[in-house]
Amino acid sequence: MTFELVYRSSEGNKNYWTTNHHFTWKESDHYQWETIQKMSAEFPQLKFNYPTLFANKKIERFYYLDLESKNLRKLVPKNTKPLLSNVPSEDYQSPLKAKDRKYYAIAIDIDNERHYFNTNKGIFIKEFGEQVRRWKELDKAIATASAIQTNKKILAQYPELKLSDNYVVNLKTGVVAWPDNHSFTKETNPDQVAIDNPVAMLMKLEQLQGQLTQHFSDNNKLPVNDTHDSIKLAQINFEKFNARKTFEAISYLVTVMSQKQLIDKLLKSYDKGLLQDYLHTVELANLESFDTDGFIKHLQLMRQDRRQVKNLALILDILARNIDLKEILKQLLQEPSLKNQYHYRHKETGKLLLRFLDPNAKEPLPENGRGGEV
Repeated sequence: MTFELVYRSSEGNKNYWTTNHHFTWKESDHYQWETIQKMSAEFPQLKFNYPTLFANKKIERFYYLDLESKNLRKLVPKNTKPLLSNVPSEDYQSPLKAKDRKYYAIAIDIDNERHYFNTNKGIFIKEFGEQVRRWKELDKAIATASAIQTNKKILAQYPELKLSDNYVVNLKTGVVAWPDNHSFTKETNPDQVAIDNPVAMLMKLEQLQGQLTQHFSDNNKLPVNDTHDSIKLAQINFEKFNARKTFEAISYLVTVMSQKQLIDKLLKSYDKGLLQDYLHTVELANLESFDTDGFIKHLQLMRQDRRQVKNLALILDILARNIDLKEILKQLLQEPSLKNQYHYRHKETGKLLLRFLDPNAKEPLPENGRGGEV
């Protein structure tokens, strides 16, 4: 089963937590949890890591969406404290002896409590003691922490955990030494981590030397076609979907949005002015001589006109809350790729390339194939 975190505004709009760590009303890039328990446990950490995004959001408006049943239920966070690994504590007491120089250990947070790694048994243990593996050198601890993330035996013992959440802690201070911005949402790159280890650096260098020796070889100048599947290009109807029509749609939205105040004012006129005129007419009319059919017909036409205004006002109100058209126009104006013409960066190269565009030019092409001195 899969679950998503949802925040419902006072208007009932749904905003989903994304893989890029923000809220969106769109239907893509939603962050997903495998269990409700994990979401509830990690929710306090989200609030800790992104205080600005959660500052004005009320806890009672958070829900979880069951993607299988499509049911939306209120979220009950497991606790209100963030994970231990990210919380510096003034009351931290080092478990090490005064002369002990092996400061570094590998840890992971399980049920909001720190568990340390025991390399002999390949498990994380809660109680700190002699069984906890410690290192004097930070790079060696990092190399082991990186290896844990892909160790199949350890993964099999902790199927409910993301081993990429492990971290190296300085036992003397209680501060996380690696990664620098430790977070349960961060996916670590084993190759990047391993490069901090001198032994791993030499192995990477040897691997790169072999790769580049082959790359620079004269036998490697021609491309090789050894792929089994060819690239399948997406089929797009450019008559229907193209940049010009997209901009025309944006232009239409901007033009309509410029009328929003007028449309809102018109809707108020229908609700507070015209409607009252019709009601007062009924109040004062002599029903025995009243043209009921004519009155109902005009009332219906007035309400139909009002419905068109109201529908437009509702749509423009939603657009105003969710789309920043001013920012879109600003970025379009600043985008260099949308300028009128392309200008060659290098004068001589530009002359050469313009020569290709004019087959009738009398100026001969350079024999060396280059466009002049750089």
